[in-house]
Amino acid sequence: MIRIDSISKSFGAEEIFSDLDWQIPEEGEFIGLVGPNGAGKSTLFRIIDGELEPDTGDVVVPSELRIAHLRQEIIEEERDQSLLEMLLEGAGDLLEMKEELDELENRMERADASESVDLSSEYAELEGAFRQRGGYEIRSRARKIADGLGFDDDELEQPIASFSGGWQRRAVLGRLLLQKPDVLLVDEPTNHLDLATLEWLEGFLADFDGTIVTISHDRYFLNQLADQIAELAHGRLKTFPGNFDDYRRQRREWRERLEKKAKEQQKEREEIQEFIDKFRYNASKASLVQSRIKKLERMETIEVPEPLTTDVSFEFPQPPRVGKTVLETHDVSKAYGDNTVYEELDFTIYRGDKIAFVGPNGAGKSTLMKMMAGVLAPDSGHIEAGHRVDVNYFAQHSVDQLESAHTVFESMEAVASNNAYPDIRPVLGAFGFSDDQVDKSVSILSGGEKARLALARMLLEPAGCLLLDEPTNHLDIPSCQVLEEALATFEGALCLISHDRYFLNEVVDKVVHIEDGALTEYAGDYDYYRYKRQQETADSEEVEADESPSDPEDEASADLSRQDKRRIRAEVRRERRKETEPLREAIDGIESRIETLEARRDELESQLADPSTYDDQARDLEELNREFGQIESELESLMFEWEEKSGELEEIREQYEQEAQQRIEEQ
Repeated sequence: MIRIDSISKSFGAEEIFSDLDWQIPEEGEFIGLVGPNGAGKSTLFRIIDGELEPDTGDVVVPSELRIAHLRQEIIEEERDQSLLEMLLEGAGDLLEMKEELDELENRMERADASESVDLSSEYAELEGAFRQRGGYEIRSRARKIADGLGFDDDELEQPIASFSGGWQRRAVLGRLLLQKPDVLLVDEPTNHLDLATLEWLEGFLADFDGTIVTISHDRYFLNQLADQIAELAHGRLKTFPGNFDDYRRQRREWRERLEKKAKEQQKEREEIQEFIDKFRYNASKASLVQSRIKKLERMETIEVPEPLTTDVSFEFPQPPRVGKTVLETHDVSKAYGDNTVYEELDFTIYRGDKIAFVGPNGAGKSTLMKMMAGVLAPDSGHIEAGHRVDVNYFAQHSVDQLESAHTVFESMEAVASNNAYPDIRPVLGAFGFSDDQVDKSVSILSGGEKARLALARMLLEPAGCLLLDEPTNHLDIPSCQVLEEALATFEGALCLISHDRYFLNEVVDKVVHIEDGALTEYAGDYDYYRYKRQQETADSEEVEADESPSDPEDEASADLSRQDKRRIRAEVRRERRKETEPLREAIDGIESRIETLEARRDELESQLADPSTYDDQARDLEELNREFGQIESELESLMFEWEEKSGELEEIREQYEQEAQQRIEEQ
């Protein structure tokens, strides 16, 4: 277990976090680390990995524990390596073992009989360890990982420098996956991955034996894999069992409880202050006044965290009523040199459609959208918008339409109608521009800020058809939720490209799969599309199996995989969490009550140790002693109840461990 004890970290005058405690288990859990941008998530990873030292506190890592960390960039020395060489670095210790085995073989060939016995024994021990750790399969595993990440076989010998930044990052991820560490720290692993690679990665990580801690804004990814969510915000870290949706629910309930306690505390503060103000100059009440002043000073303010969702809400301006047909392509063809992307394509968008284009990278999704937007001309055929239909197109190049001399607010003013003008500040706030940020010059905005501003401008421009290419890039989760709500109420036609599967599920009602120039439509959200594609693949494999003789190796591979075992254990954990939730809440309540009583007991002990308490206040002294005795009695009872319920919780956990093992054996 990695233990983080009271660590603090600052950069100059900016404090990132202080007195941070966390325990990362070694039980093979998948932990999602979430929180607002700038909260220190990446900094925390660098401290755990040993790259940074905390200003105070300790990070305790068992000496035998292997940690791997997905870096954000490729260091310059690595750029001359081939893809395969870089992947194999993930198994550097195994490659070193192979070199030792080769050296031992050479020595054994030259050794005399007496020396050969010792060398053979050493070789057998090292070779056994090499085999057990999968040394003989290391190159085939590297190729399999490269294939899963989308690399072709003929790219394995290409230098890393020849790949784009996104593909270089895939290579770094592949190196870590090959390393098979005990703890894997990954920062935004789903960035730059297409949907097929995302699903492959999820399957691979589900089969990972160690603990995974990931920083991610991908809500779908966290829902698929996470056993626990850890939130780092405002210098504090709190954990929640379950996936992202579980975290949202539990955090909302936790926040509501804190709000209630904060109101109760504020009421108590006001009552105490009222007593102090009333009797401040009453000599007979001086000690009581001092007692309450001290209590007020010791009272730790209950901080209520910010809500996960923004209070800002808005709707797209609704377009004029349009005809049934919004946009049509007729016999459209497009090629880039010898690469034919589309040939005589017919496709129609109807009023009210909310469509997602999905498919492998390079299949032509963005090409089709650009042609529909009029940004790119087809080689033949034509594209026609319906009656009274305006087309509004968003892509990353939309930032080029921003005037550098404008401020953020002025940039919005330039596209705002009189009716939309009051919405400028709410819309900007929803996309991360608040207070004085609206006065920033466009010229000094980062690339991500410009993309968010370009998207915000669209919210003020009514159009019958919206074409959005990766609109959620550079958006945090609250901003994504705002956009989802706005698109859900939009009455025009919508067509989008996105790798954010959670976003797709919330917004679209039709998915169009694009591959090899063909469009296949699925009436439903992303999950329905995924289900239908898996069903089609299974049917296809079943036909192939019927047409080919059975292979003994296929039968042997029917043994339960580690991925299935992990899935079963995850199911059992969820069942356990559901059953034990009332018990855990009861334990939390007991612990909270114990904490409150112990704090009050400490106050009473201080008062009883204060000589001024005994000055002509027999009645007050009697009350203090009586209260102290009652607290001691209640604490004893609560400790007994806590031990009893904690033991009950441990028994249930053991039962579910046995249940998980039994289900695995029955498969």
